[in-house]
Formats: sequence, C-alpha cells, structure tokens
Amino acid sequence: MADSDDLSIHRLNPQQREAVDWGDGPLLLLAGAGTGKTRVIVARIVRLLSRGVAPESILAVTFTNKAAREMRDRVGELLDGGVAGRVTVATFHAFCCRLLREHIARLDYSPRFAIASDAYQSGLVRNIMAEMGYTGDDCDPGLWLALIGKAKSMLAEPEDVAAMSWPRAEDVSRVYAEYTKRMRLMDQLDFDDLLLLTYRLWSRNPDLLEQHRNRYRYLLIDEYQDTNALQFHLMATLAGPRRNLCVVGDDDQSIYGWRGADLGNILEFETRFPDAKVIRLEQNYRSTTTILDAANAVIARNSERHPKRLWSTVAGGTPILVVRTADEEAEAAFIAEFIEERRLRTHATWEHCAILFRANAQSRAIEGALRARRIPYTMVGSNSFYQRKEILDALSFLQVLANPRDDMSLLRILNVPPRGIGAATIERLRASARVLHRPVYEVLAGGAVLSDAAPETRQAASRLLDCFERHRRGIDSANALASRMETFLREVGYLDGLARMYKPREDALERRDNVLAFLAGMAEFAARNPLAGLREFLEARSLLDANDREEGSDRHARGVTLMTVHASKGLEFPLVLVAGLERGLFPHLRAMEDRTEAEERRLFYVAMTRARRELVLTHAEKRRRGARVTRQRPSGFLDDIPAELARFTTPEGVLTPVSADMAAAFIARMKAGLRPRPADTEPPASGESGPASETQREWF
Repeated sequence: MADSDDLSIHRLNPQQREAVDWGDGPLLLLAGAGTGKTRVIVARIVRLLSRGVAPESILAVTFTNKAAREMRDRVGELLDGGVAGRVTVATFHAFCCRLLREHIARLDYSPRFAIASDAYQSGLVRNIMAEMGYTGDDCDPGLWLALIGKAKSMLAEPEDVAAMSWPRAEDVSRVYAEYTKRMRLMDQLDFDDLLLLTYRLWSRNPDLLEQHRNRYRYLLIDEYQDTNALQFHLMATLAGPRRNLCVVGDDDQSIYGWRGADLGNILEFETRFPDAKVIRLEQNYRSTTTILDAANAVIARNSERHPKRLWSTVAGGTPILVVRTADEEAEAAFIAEFIEERRLRTHATWEHCAILFRANAQSRAIEGALRARRIPYTMVGSNSFYQRKEILDALSFLQVLANPRDDMSLLRILNVPPRGIGAATIERLRASARVLHRPVYEVLAGGAVLSDAAPETRQAASRLLDCFERHRRGIDSANALASRMETFLREVGYLDGLARMYKPREDALERRDNVLAFLAGMAEFAARNPLAGLREFLEARSLLDANDREEGSDRHARGVTLMTVHASKGLEFPLVLVAGLERGLFPHLRAMEDRTEAEERRLFYVAMTRARRELVLTHAEKRRRGARVTRQRPSGFLDDIPAELARFTTPEGVLTPVSADMAAAFIARMKAGLRPRPADTEPPASGESGPASETQREWF
C-alpha cells in the first residue's frame, strides 16, 4: 500500500497535500471549482489507511451515484481491490437505505419497504388534497409536497407544521399527517424518510448509535454546501465525540437552496467546530486565467461567503464574448452559427460545446436553430426513458409484485391493458380501502366490493390476482431475473396488450421495444449484481432517481450538449455558451422578488466556471413571454465582468449601426479564424490571422 500511497500524494499541490495529511478532528476543505477535490478526498482515504485506520472505519458520502462511483473507482485504482471494497463510499440516501433495511424494525416498519419516486409522491399528495377539498391557486401539490420535505429536513412533525408561519400551514399539516399515514400503510418511504428515519433510529436507540459510531470513525462529506439541516445533524450525530468529520465543499457553488440546501452548514462550520482546521483549494486545473478572473470578480460581489480567489497556470485566454441580439430567435441563430463556424475552423467534434440556460423553456428556440443547421445535440434533463408511460406502467406491475400494499401502483394498472375493471369499480375499491384502513390489494382479494359487479369484471380481477400470486413466489431469487419478469409481464397481459392500447401499430411496436429495452437493462443489472432479486433492482432504480435527478451526464451520445445551469454542475467543456443573460431571466424574476439574488449569482459563477477555454454570454433586447413581447434589460451580472476581460458585440460585430462593408469585415474576420472585436476598421493584429493553431484544434 505504500506505493499506492506515494502515487496518490505525488501530484498534489501544497494545499492539497496539507488536507490529505491532516490528522484527527474537524476539517473544512474549501474546494473551489476545478481544484481537484475528488483527488484530495481519495488521497485522504488512502492516507488514513496508511496510518493503520481500518477500511471499515471510513465512510465517504456524496450526493450522486456518479460521484460515488467515481470515488470508488479511484480508490480502487490506488488500493488492493479487497481493501478498497471495505471502504464505504455511498450517497446519503443509499447509506441510510442500507442501514434501515437492517434496523428499521426497531421503528415498527417493515424492512421490505419500497422507495417512492417523485412522481409517486406527487400523485399521492394530489389525491389527498383532492379528497380533502384543497383546490385553487394557493393549493399547489408540488409546493405542498416541497413543504412536507422541508418539514422533514427540519425534524418537524405534522403538528409542528401547524404552528409555522407558512401559507396555509394548518392545511399543509393535515395533508402531511395523511400523507405519512398512507405511505406507512403502503409500506413506502420517500427520499426524505430515508434520512429522517435514520436520525430517528439513532435518537431512539443509543446502543445502535454507539455501534455505528464505533464502526464509522472517520467521515468524509463531499459537496457539503448542498447538505440540508437534517443531513448535517445525521453526520454530526454519527461523528459523535471523536468529531473526525472532514467536509469538502464550496459555498460559492451552493445553488440548491430551493431544494432545501442550507448554506449555513458550510458558512457556520467553524462556529459549530471552533477548533476546525480550514484549508482553501484555489488552484484551478480547468479554466484560463481570463475566465477565472471574470468569475472571481462576479462572485466577489456576494457578501456571505468564505473569501477565496481561483487562479490557474493557464495564462491569458480568449476574452469573454458578450453578444446582444434583437430577440430570442436571433440569439438562437447566432449561437448555432457561432458553434458551426467554430467547428468548421477547428475541426473539433460537437461534443466539445455546451449551451447553458437558466430555464428549460429557453431550449425551444435554440433547439430549432440547431435543427435548422443540422447540428446534432443532446438535451440533458429532458423527460427520461423512465418517465415514458409504458415504462411507468411496467414498473407499476413490478412494484405491486414486490409490494402488494402499494396502492398507487395497483390503482394505476388495475385496468391496464383494459380488462373490464372500470373507473367506477376502481373508485369503489379506493373508497373501501380508505374506510377499512386496508391496502387496496387486500380489499380486492377479499371480493366483497366486487360481489355485485359483472361476472366479466370479477373474472378479470381474479385472473389478475392469480397472476400476481403465482409470480410473487421466488421474486427474491436472482436466477434469470429479467426473463422471469418478461414472462410475468406477458402473462399479466401487458406486453401483448400494448397493441390494443396504442394505435397506429408502429407506436405500439415502439413502446413494446421500449419495455424490452427496460428488461434488457434489468438483465444488465442482474449481471452486475448476481445475488440481487426484484426488490434490489427496484431499490437501485429508485435510488438512482433520488440522487441523479439533477445530475448532468457525461455520457453524451453525440452532439452539442444543451442543459440548464443547475444540471451542468460538475461538468466542463472547452466552449460554453450561456444564453439569456437578462434581468428577470438570469437572475430569475422570482429570485429578484424574494431577494435571493445571491444564489442566482452563485449559479452564474457555476455557469462561467464550466468553460475551459472559451466563454460566450448572450442576451436579447426583446423576448416573447406567452402572447406578449417584452423589452429586456441586460443582466446586472454582466456589469460585474471587468471590461478588459470581455468583448461586447452583436452578431454583426458592433454595438452601433454599421455599414455593409464593416459587417462584411466582421464576417471575414470570423472566417479567417479571428476573434470578434468591437466596431473598428483597423486591420487585425499580427498573429491573429490564418488558420487555427494546433493548440486551438486540441481543445476545440
């Protein structure tokens, strides 16, 4: 292990090495964008092991499966496989889920709980609100579900919510209580429950807490700026008196306040741990000095932050291009033309470029412009494969097979494909289950509700239940998981029923192919996890949904990448274009009204630091919003970029009306490989003309 340890330390800068070598006690590692924080976390794990710390004593938690996989892989590259496998590297949700599977019976929950998806939770809250008569503009199921999640992160019970100053607090409290009761009846946990019940488990069982404290003696938390209050309490509780808590994050990249992240966790770390060691990582390995200097100037305007200044050994760099266009269509056309011109000049691939925007609605015009020029692109964060109706239906069948108490999934597929169990019958089942406080499956199996139904309805229900019961036997077996589930979906009538549900035939065949692709994914999962059964597959899929729903993907199939700035965090591209730098859009109007522009500034900082070599910022003079066209003001963030680091221009190359000759000169400069410049008629400086250099081709 000494060789591996030397290898992990060899390439570290002095600040990184100091963080790796730090001994016991609380450590705050302020890791700016592109400063190699994952390398430091991995190297610190290796260093702890070299000091004789048992692998089982180390717990590293992060937010996304992608980050956890990368960390595990890099630890595995430096250590013997057996040793690396004994270090616990997981997401918050996966770690808590694993712990609850083993101990949740102490809270009188079943260890066979299912994990509810976002859509599942939303549907349940919507149903509860409708039953309670909560309708109207101030009764948004999405908002009320978010408030329930916020309450859980604050360790607040339903009765606590009633006393809060939230809008409709008493009503939200009632929905929260009913939501909790039904989730428990259906043997379901949501993502917040995984954290809350783990904390409750430790609070009510001191012996179990001490057992876990003795096992996990060294804790490392990645992306600490994204933690909420509950996640802080969880890890602080687990750290206990030893306080071997190493947190890694960047307050300048805290962009998930709307999702419950508590910036105070990182800003107040030294207050909570007065003897904490604080180390700043400021050497950036990603971007040019020009981009970093501009980003530093923008983020410095925020007052609540740990002072830090990113720097790079990559001196100079292309000035930031700020382009004003007439409207969003002109903006989109410029972006497409700019990307096409860059590719023609540098012979690079489309994948080297990303287009970022504040709101998903901005993608419409941009996608249209890219299609018009036949530029391939990948949209990150759009409706995923798992959100297709046929896949959600297939998942619902499997979820009922694994958990017959799952009312939401059962009600979804009772008459899918149509089998004669109509809406009136389904409503009677739902109402009876609510009165009897029993799962719908049990009510259906009892038969009393269908006693006066048509014979065809009773027979259809009987056949459906019989199919579930036959295939439920052995679902924990890992043997031929995918083929057994394909047989089940065929016998339950779903696969063959797609032809009756969808017309024309081509649509039905495409949906059937999608379901078969879903089953192929299950087969791949089974190959990677030879001991896993259906419940393990469903859990893994749910946890992927929990942790990666905001994560951008680095596995782009082909083309230019389009995504929101939120989705871009953690990624980097040689060329980045950020569209819509206008007041009311970026910063967003809601943030301006709520006086939360500091988070919008951090979001812009994240967007800027995604660029490695070239950054282009665009804004429109007019933008269509619904049926209205409104005049737009440039974002105030643009004023914070030092003038010497940027070139302000229009698609024609100037900010004032110009002659056709001057516009032609701009186009000629672009085709010759020159950077756009403000209006002038001077010849290009020496060295600017001619084809792109090999260095340029290397990055874009």
